[in-house]
Amino acid sequence: MPDPTSSVQGFINAEDGVRLFFTAIGEGKSVVVPLACWTAEFDVLAKGHRLVFYDPRNRGGSTPVEIGKISFENDVKDIEAIRKHFGLETMSLIGWSYFGGVVARYAMEFPGRVERLVMVCGPPIRRDPHSDKMNETMVNRINVVAPGFLQEAEKTLSEPETMRKFWEVLKQVRVGRNGLGPMRGDPSKYPNETPENVAATFNRASQTLGNWDWRVDAKRATSATLFVYGDADFLPAEAAQEWGESLPNVRVFKMEGVGHFPFLEDPEPFFGAIEGFLSEV
Repeated sequence: MPDPTSSVQGFINAEDGVRLFFTAIGEGKSVVVPLACWTAEFDVLAKGHRLVFYDPRNRGGSTPVEIGKISFENDVKDIEAIRKHFGLETMSLIGWSYFGGVVARYAMEFPGRVERLVMVCGPPIRRDPHSDKMNETMVNRINVVAPGFLQEAEKTLSEPETMRKFWEVLKQVRVGRNGLGPMRGDPSKYPNETPENVAATFNRASQTLGNWDWRVDAKRATSATLFVYGDADFLPAEAAQEWGESLPNVRVFKMEGVGHFPFLEDPEPFFGAIEGFLSEV
């Protein structure tokens, strides 16, 4: 693990005045990683790379914003704000979960700025039909581990305690056979990371996506891409295959028995694959 005392922290101003918290660590080519508050384990990649972690608007250590300033488009623009702040001509990107889609979209819109792209357990390349299948999988799994919970939660979903329980159940049904290892970061220390705030932020950003379909736009992304997914997560195998068919220069890494948190479930092969990919000439 890199020496944490060598890290630099601060804030940058996005286009609309939103302040984004960042931590930069390591030396070498720059790799930008959204969602600093959840990705502390990724600092093992700082050997030979300059990692720039940041928290997106309304998340982690970044400043809270009104709901109208949250959108998928703004999340993409904020990566460009990070790039400009650090004066980077090019950079690599690593995005986990929803932010796998954000970094992919950035690579489509700014192809000349991205050297290498890593998507970890990201969304499907198009909404239909995969989103409905993912929701169906989620509901079926929750009904197995917590029968009746969803029906009861509908009445009080806006209440913090219900949202906290839903969050815990959701994590449980998205983890693979190994379970979760210890997590070095502590997102819960940030007021932005309460389950109700994360849900509101994510729901708003998802609504702004509309009925997305990036299969054509993906051809504009010129960077080498590594798409990582766990077959115990919600993403259907055919959705992962579509990323492989749509991006011009991509390899797909399926982790068997792994869910939505490969960096906590099976870190050695996960980080080994990413380190090898980032270090290729």
